[in-house]
Parts: sequence; C-alpha cells; structure tokens
Amino acid sequence: MTETPNDRPPPGEAAPARGCPVCRAAADWWPLLVPPAVMAGVYAVEAAGLGVLASKPVHEVIALVLLSAATGVAGLRWLRRRRPEHGVLTVVCAVFLLREVHVPVPGWKEGFYVAVGLIGLWCVGWRRRLWPVVVGQTRGRWLVATTWAYLLALLVQRRALKFLPHEADIHIQLEEVGENLAHLFLLILGLL
Repeated sequence: MTETPNDRPPPGEAAPARGCPVCRAAADWWPLLVPPAVMAGVYAVEAAGLGVLASKPVHEVIALVLLSAATGVAGLRWLRRRRPEHGVLTVVCAVFLLREVHVPVPGWKEGFYVAVGLIGLWCVGWRRRLWPVVVGQTRGRWLVATTWAYLLALLVQRRALKFLPHEADIHIQLEEVGENLAHLFLLILGLL
C-alpha cells in the first residue's frame, strides 16, 4: 500500500498509531516473557544432555562477567551524564557484583540485603527525580523485566516452584541461569 501526501501527518505531528492498542502495549512488554522462556530453555538443555551449559560453576563465572560489565557501563553513563537513574543503577550493579564475589567474611551475605534496603530508601528519597525517567518508558519496562527475572530466580532458590517437573533435580541450574538473565537485563538497563 502506498502512502499519499494526504495520509501523512502535518509537519511536527506524530503519525497516528495503527493496529490493535492492546497488541501494541503487549509488544512493549515482551521482555517479561523472556525469564519463563529461559527457564524452559534450561529444561531443554538438560533434556539434550548438555547440562554443563547450565551448571553452577559456568554460571558463577558468567555472573561475574555480566555484573562487571553492567557496573562499568552504568558507572560510565553516570560519570558522563550525572543522571540519578544511572547513579542508582551503578550502585545496584556494584552491590550485586559484591554479592557474587563469595568472600568468607561473617555477615557478607546479610550485608547484601541491608544494601538493597538502603538503595530502596535512596530511591524513595529520589522518587520525584526517578519516577518520570522510568514510568512509561522503555527503561521502565526493562526495570520491571529485570525485577521479574530476579523474582523468579529467588522463587526457585527458595524452592517455591516445587510443582515444576523435575525441579528438585535442576533447581540450582534454574536459579543460576535465571540470575544471569537478570544480570544481563541490568546490563541492558545500563545501555538504555
């Protein structure tokens, strides 16, 4: 179908959206489908006899690489632009990176939860500056998808998804792969 000059919007105006509004909104939220799809992928990898690809030692290394990259990217963006969302993201990535570095210090793991709580309070304090940046934008949808990926990994870790087939056999792989997906989403957030 060709477009005639009368079909084009006047200069300065956006073209009217076409298609089903529900479909357009759903298309914007596709990252929410990735974590369950990746969990299904873990089952496929295990069924194919390639379980080493989803093993904990492999994903512990991948986590360090992804979180180092995410921390670096977010930190560079914060240094260049001094925008609050990049500052918060840099601290979040750094805290998750420190969590992945298994230091044999008493209270190290508990310190992670304290740090996450402090970051949450920091975000509440900056809510007027952060809210407009996140709501209704691509960055906000990726933030929700990142939170969803971490939540699924946490549910697997806490064994809340025991109803899944063979969950007892592969829950560690599901957790590690799910966490790394969330780490990848943090890297994507840093790039947005």
